[in-house]
Amino acid sequence: MRKRFLYSLVCRRSKRKEPHMADDSSPKARAIAALTELFLEKTEACSDFSVLESICMDAGHECMSVSLGRALEARDEELMRSRPEGYVAHDKRTRTLATEMGDVSFVQRRYRDRFGLDAYLLSDRYGIPYGARVSPGAAEFLVLAASQASYAKAADLLARHGSRVSERTVMAALRRAGDACEREDVAAAKSLYGDGVVPEAESRLNEICMEADGTWFSVQRPKPGEPRRFEVKAMCAYGGKEVRGGKVRRTRVFHHACVGAPDEFWSEGVAQMGAVFDLGGIETVHLGADGEPWCSDAGRYLPGARVAVQLDPYHVNRAILSCSRTPGLARRLIGVASDGDAASAAALLGAAASLGLANEGAAKRVAGYLLNNSELIGAEGPSLGTIESDNQHIYGARMDSVPCAWSVRGGSDMARILSRRASGREIPRVSRLESMPHRKRDARNGKVLAKLERGGAGRVVESVGEGYLPPHQVDTSRIEAGKAYALYRAMSNMDAGI
Repeated sequence: MRKRFLYSLVCRRSKRKEPHMADDSSPKARAIAALTELFLEKTEACSDFSVLESICMDAGHECMSVSLGRALEARDEELMRSRPEGYVAHDKRTRTLATEMGDVSFVQRRYRDRFGLDAYLLSDRYGIPYGARVSPGAAEFLVLAASQASYAKAADLLARHGSRVSERTVMAALRRAGDACEREDVAAAKSLYGDGVVPEAESRLNEICMEADGTWFSVQRPKPGEPRRFEVKAMCAYGGKEVRGGKVRRTRVFHHACVGAPDEFWSEGVAQMGAVFDLGGIETVHLGADGEPWCSDAGRYLPGARVAVQLDPYHVNRAILSCSRTPGLARRLIGVASDGDAASAAALLGAAASLGLANEGAAKRVAGYLLNNSELIGAEGPSLGTIESDNQHIYGARMDSVPCAWSVRGGSDMARILSRRASGREIPRVSRLESMPHRKRDARNGKVLAKLERGGAGRVVESVGEGYLPPHQVDTSRIEAGKAYALYRAMSNMDAGI
């Protein structure tokens, strides 16, 4: 009686809210009916809704994880019946993946292909990475969570209703994501500067704004004699500024950051920026920098554009404030420098130091800074000065909080991930092929080549296709690359008398 009541309830709600589910024989309708009965039992023993919600979530996830495992096993059966020619079922292997709904366990068949190599049709079908203990979806969740909180908190968030993983597993997920980001950045730079392929862009603007700056973080457990800090180089590019909701906001913002040499940073950043702004259409770039040579070097990577560099007022103001002993003097010096007269500001600073109004050593250093960058201070152009806020809110908020120190590789990975999040760009997924360890890939390629060599030497022919060819020569234009190479090796052995 109770079951019939539940089915009728589901059907009525389906007809009213989801007409396509009016048939209670559909899998979705039957699953809802079963869950309704399960949850109804939970309500009888619980009077606190927050507790009830958590209990039902855990029960639902348990049902989903078991059901998904069984569905994968059923799919593996279907793949066996339609397996490629030459594939022989060898044995069955049990695999467990940590997912957002809990641990999913399933049995999949291991095959041997015509080269004698292991193959898993189920894992190949769904792109499950080699050796992965975490599902691709759960890995993406961990990367997102760990880019905002500590590794421990990210693991706790997944475990709230999903699988329990260790902090090391979270770190490994971030490393894989960071490696994928780096591969994508390097490939983009090679495509643009090596092959000359300009990427397709979302927009075409004649004039853009760009800012670059570095921010420093502590090295985790540095060895004696090694640097204790490393620099994350960061850039942002945007189409301009507009007022929205009473605030001035940037438009079409692109971010890029990493730990590396200036050439690596700029080539990768500009190449990826080409997916947002058409590089062929950019005529003018207003570049905000802090005086470091690498920050002003963007022009070398945008040869078709005029790059107008201006010193970020934040750095000028901070430098003057660092040596002035009175706020009034600092304000006057900042005003003079902002008007574009850096030489006068430097002279006034020297005079103030002689009168004891400024720290003499610091004043000498700041005066040199002003004179060396006199052409860039107060230069005409649109208002910039947003990169310092980016360094604090995008990178510092995560990397200066938990943990307080990083490995250089881990810091670069996190910077690449954070810059993509800030740009609204997706973190590239790690494909199954990319996840294959290099040693395993080399071993597989060696087996394939050995198989081709053994099979080809006994079938060498003197001519193939049209016309006659001398002994030990063959036309390979219509032969697969692997077989052609095997023939080449076999004929070389014959010529050598082996």
